[in-house]
Amino acid sequence: MNIYISHPYGGKRENEIKVEEIIKDLVTRFPEHTYISPIHAFSFMYDFVEDYQQGLDMCIELLKLCDMMYVFGDHESSRGCTAEIQWCTDNQKPFQYREIRRAEE
Repeated sequence: MNIYISHPYGGKRENEIKVEEIIKDLVTRFPEHTYISPIHAFSFMYDFVEDYQQGLDMCIELLKLCDMMYVFGDHESSRGCTAEIQWCTDNQKPFQYREIRRAEE
């Protein structure tokens, strides 16, 4: 199963690192799935695309290719996460809100 990872980004390197740690944990616990990070696919273009919607549209196209979405972090304060959740809701794409596991767990 291909699982899209939704997490706030905002051009912040620390969010990119958080997603890396989330995916490493998921791969360790559930290696049968493939985890897709739009942050890692498109972050290099964050300041390059014409406008925010263009970047979000690319993320949604990537989301369409996945079987489901996991949502992490402060998604309620993220315009991108909110749009991804709405797209899933509108298009019957399954999604789950997930907690970030700490290394000691």
